[in-house]
Amino acid sequence: MIKAGSLFYAIVISIIIAIVSSSFILFAYLSRIEFDNLQLQQRLNLNAESGLSLLMSQQSLVEPNQSKVIDLYSSGEDSVFLTRKLWGAFEVLISKAVFHQFESERIAQVGCPRDSSDLYCLYLVDEGKPLALCGNTKISGTAFLPKSGVERAYIEGQNFTGTRLINGEIKKSKSELPQFNPDLLEHVQQLMREKRSTDTDSVIDLQRQLSGDSIHNSFKNNTLVLKHHGVLHIDNGTYSGNVIIISDTVIYVGSGSLLKDVILAAPKIFFAENFKGQLQAFASDSIIVGDHVSFNYPSVLGIAAEKSASSCAIVLHEQDTVTGNIFAHQVIIDAYKRAGVRVGKNSVVIGQIYSSGYAEIKGSIYGSLMCSKFLLQTPSSVYENHLLNAEINQHTLPGYFTGITLVKELPSKRIVKWLN
Repeated sequence: MIKAGSLFYAIVISIIIAIVSSSFILFAYLSRIEFDNLQLQQRLNLNAESGLSLLMSQQSLVEPNQSKVIDLYSSGEDSVFLTRKLWGAFEVLISKAVFHQFESERIAQVGCPRDSSDLYCLYLVDEGKPLALCGNTKISGTAFLPKSGVERAYIEGQNFTGTRLINGEIKKSKSELPQFNPDLLEHVQQLMREKRSTDTDSVIDLQRQLSGDSIHNSFKNNTLVLKHHGVLHIDNGTYSGNVIIISDTVIYVGSGSLLKDVILAAPKIFFAENFKGQLQAFASDSIIVGDHVSFNYPSVLGIAAEKSASSCAIVLHEQDTVTGNIFAHQVIIDAYKRAGVRVGKNSVVIGQIYSSGYAEIKGSIYGSLMCSKFLLQTPSSVYENHLLNAEINQHTLPGYFTGITLVKELPSKRIVKWLN
């Protein structure tokens, strides 16, 4: 005979079994959903990475400043949106994979690795005059020099103190520099002429100075172009991301401003002492940098001067640091009147320098330098093709360094940094 309480226990046990069974079924269902989502996310990530690999290859499907949509597998479900955008001296590549309402995006700033078959520390144009070294000057790496070669010299009471004039192979240079990259030159000149804006840009005419603002624009959005007519001061604010700041006169950048990834363009640009940032700055006349300024990787300072301009130069004063690229280009027959680059005492450039005119080096270059001639100004005189207590060393350039196409377009591209 069954006791009356047994029914109660049976019901409780049945409920417990039902709860446990439902929990297992729910767990299995949620696990399946999570597994499917994980597979879908991996699929989108692979599609986005494949699109980025395509953009970095030698392809003609997507040209600079163009966008294309690719229907993967011809199913109408998997699509990849590809975009190439010129961003100063670099490119920004965007690959966005889409499946129904899901998406995955990769945004990268890319440049070009240095061609291992053409590595050098110095390229000095052959104008019939030798390179003269004085003091504790050190040149390490392959050097392209005039036919007359390199010699010791005695100036300012200092003789050459090293054991070897060139610590590396010496090759003969030509009577002209390798041609500057025409595509880069055209793009920078368009920035100078304020013709960079496209239909997808958001253009704002500034009616005031930039001070105390906080502006960040993602590279997922349209480019924000801030234009100012007249002298523009940038100070005590944060400006980052997909932003271009243009003035038709002068830009003054104060030490209290924080600039990251942005582009500056003006005839003249001045950076106050103690400024620190990571940016690209392009001018048609001059870029003057105060003492103790640091430009973090991957910064670019560039001049694309008109033929009629005079005294064009990029000037680094004392104890400045630039990790990136510097170029000064001007088409004039007389090398003395072309745009030049000056690296002050105890200043360091980690990267590449190209000067179509002169170079005055009183600091250190960890990378490479191309120039038509050297000038050295001292309190007592001006010397041509002399280096005094300077250092140029290609071997100390960091392995992670990715440059820009200063001279020739290289087939390979490399990611400089990831953007958002």
